[in-house]
Amino acid sequence: MCEKIIKNKNLKRYLSYYIAFGVITFSIPTLVNADEVDEPEKSSVATEADFNSDFLIGDAKKIDINRFTHGNPILPGEYNVDVYINGSWFGKHRMVFKATEDNKNAYTCFTARQLLEYGIKAEIIKEKTESTNTECQKLNEWVDDSFYELDTSKLRFDVSIPQIAMQKNARGYIDPSVWDRGINAAFASYNASAYKTFNKSNNNEERTNAFLSLNTGANIASWQLRHNGQWTWEDEAEDKESKSTYNSVSTYAQRAFPEYRGVLTLGDSFTNGEIFDSFGYRGAEFSSDDRMLPNTMTGYAPRIRGNAKTNAKVEIRQQGQLIYQTTVAPGSFEINDLYPTGFGGELEISILEASGEIQKYSIPYASVAQMLRPGMSRYSVMTGQFRDRDIEVDPFIFQGQYQRGINNYITAYGGLQGSDNYKALTLGSAFATPIGAVALDISHSETDFDRRDKESGQSYRISYSKRIDPTNTNLTLAAYRYSTENFYKLRDALLAKDLDNRGITSAYAGKQRSEFQITLNQGLPNDWGNVYATGSWSDYWNDVEATKEYQVGYSNNYRGVNYGLSAIKRVVENDVTGRKDDDTEYLLTLSLPLSIKGSPANFNSFTTQDSTTVGVNGVVGDRFNYGASLATEYGENPSLSANAQYRTNFATLGGSYGISDQYEQAALSTRGNIVAHSGGVLFGPDQGQTMVLVYAPEATGAKVNNTTGLTINKSGYAVIPYVTPYRLNDITLNPEGMSLDVELEGTSQRIAPYAGSISKVDFRTKSGKAIYIRTLNAKGETLPFAAEIFDSKGEYVGMVAQGSLAYLRTKTLTDTVTVKWGEEQSEQCSIQYDATTQASDNNKNMIMLEGVCHEL
Repeated sequence: MCEKIIKNKNLKRYLSYYIAFGVITFSIPTLVNADEVDEPEKSSVATEADFNSDFLIGDAKKIDINRFTHGNPILPGEYNVDVYINGSWFGKHRMVFKATEDNKNAYTCFTARQLLEYGIKAEIIKEKTESTNTECQKLNEWVDDSFYELDTSKLRFDVSIPQIAMQKNARGYIDPSVWDRGINAAFASYNASAYKTFNKSNNNEERTNAFLSLNTGANIASWQLRHNGQWTWEDEAEDKESKSTYNSVSTYAQRAFPEYRGVLTLGDSFTNGEIFDSFGYRGAEFSSDDRMLPNTMTGYAPRIRGNAKTNAKVEIRQQGQLIYQTTVAPGSFEINDLYPTGFGGELEISILEASGEIQKYSIPYASVAQMLRPGMSRYSVMTGQFRDRDIEVDPFIFQGQYQRGINNYITAYGGLQGSDNYKALTLGSAFATPIGAVALDISHSETDFDRRDKESGQSYRISYSKRIDPTNTNLTLAAYRYSTENFYKLRDALLAKDLDNRGITSAYAGKQRSEFQITLNQGLPNDWGNVYATGSWSDYWNDVEATKEYQVGYSNNYRGVNYGLSAIKRVVENDVTGRKDDDTEYLLTLSLPLSIKGSPANFNSFTTQDSTTVGVNGVVGDRFNYGASLATEYGENPSLSANAQYRTNFATLGGSYGISDQYEQAALSTRGNIVAHSGGVLFGPDQGQTMVLVYAPEATGAKVNNTTGLTINKSGYAVIPYVTPYRLNDITLNPEGMSLDVELEGTSQRIAPYAGSISKVDFRTKSGKAIYIRTLNAKGETLPFAAEIFDSKGEYVGMVAQGSLAYLRTKTLTDTVTVKWGEEQSEQCSIQYDATTQASDNNKNMIMLEGVCHEL
């Protein structure tokens, strides 16, 4: 217990005791308030807290508590802390704490750029910078009524800013200044397989194939270099000829520009295909990236407006489920950060006034893929050379695409394509109506040919989507398209020109005439399952064949057993000959959970009118999975297949084998990731995209919770192959499996990486033997509780716990340590210890010694 004299209402201090692993550690976390560091002339009486040591028990009275008089036992310097702005994590940053002239509370100052990154309104910062020449100022000098608190036990730095001084951002918003571009590094992700088959019905004909998919790149100075390619090899033993080919899919450099919410791509890549069909190009493209938006701003959801009479609570429900809740002040309000909630459904808005009055109204809405939130936009601009390995024509192309949410009901979009011999324009709009969401657009194209007249035409498209809440029906009509005979898409036009140039008639080159697609999902009441139906129809100009495909199905589950029934029908009609190819397949599926020696597994069955397949698959631990199946056709020609896959820390290895009366087949596969950086080369079991390197020195065996089966290797590294870009990702370690001679000083960190970045997260560790020394001084007295222990090099290694038990963690097995509970020589003593013998016993988790602390 302590007696405090507090001159400032914002001063907060407390004492806490932590019990860990049987040792009581004495800790004094200190909350340092910015108001404590005001200039002396602003406070006539210095802020102090006096502790009465008479209330401490036993040898604890010998503790030097004068250092806590002014509430800040941290020495001036740089500290790596977690910064929180109004309770929201902002990132890990190094903060510089400076000592005052009277050696009281250390403090930190803030720059204008720093506060802008925190989200403080730019006009407030501008006003302050115009009135002072000081670049770095205290927080409350920048913004009135603001302050910070530092918790030294957690290295947590909380900044409190009045809400009126903050920019209003959507829920889930993460300031781009927090996004991490990562380190300079290179990587190679691969997926390779090889298989051999023996055809028993054809004189044991042997064939060997191999395949390798590569995704390689390097991240240098915020630029990302990428190459994607595929290699195939085939060897037929009969003619002893082998074929090897390598195809380059894309090679480009890319950089993100968060201020424009866009990405610049230079090289061989592909357009995004949001309005026009995607195609390959060699050139440059600048396009928006919706992943940079908060989750609450992606997809489509309407803007909610209303009027509150008092301080009110607003609730928004869909199908009776609460999806949003907030409080608003009297007057008009606007809510524009709803999470996307599927393709639509009626929203019910309730305004609960402080007086008890409740206002209720509803907003029906539906969405199609083209719809955006009010005020949101997507864009892309591309210029470059057309690239297609099947077409020899490669003109320069310009393409621009733009979409804009006008209001809750209308989204407008359009695009332009152009080259020397081809032009296309698309204009359209998406509408939210009470009967569903509809998108309409029209495209016009003009194609110049060298050997025939110019051709121009139009294409019309309509898309529809509607969710009917009372019947739980989701209907998507996406979409019907009709094109006139002389309408050409970009690739169709260039293919026709290529054929003309080679003297091949292009009259019969497939140009789509019409296409119709429909998808219907119907949930049944009372847990009766789900019914679905899909259909597509397509035909082509100058092509006598038309294709129709239908699929209907039913699925449900009962006590863990999943089952379903479906039918697929495909019809190809020839208008000239009248021939009709009709193929219908019925499929019954069944899956039920099993447990094999305590490991989860599933029994599966697939039955059609022609064949039956039964099998089992399961997992063992977090590294091994397997499967086996038996199939028959018309009750004959049985075939047996088996496969297995094992994840190591370096790669994922797989194999399969199949045998029947007609064939025998065996395959091997491997996939993984190789990352090279300044600390060495890492191998991982999964293909990488946006990656995080985890560095925890000497923590070999610690589990990385973000990926199944991933542990820290002998060099202290692990690579997480995929994290979510532009979102806060919690990187956590589990010490289970690592040496007892190492402890983690923290087990969790957060990071928000750029897409495609290779970021690095460092975890601090402390290694050495855990040594406990029962000690007394030369007079037989116990040592003061919480006295600090330093090794012969002057490094802090531990402290004295209750009962005069000295705890230290050190790599030095023989040493003389110094125990300090004050600066006077009479307040220090030394202990000599030798733990060599006990350390050689691997069965001991901790070392217990005895020793005398001699006066210096």
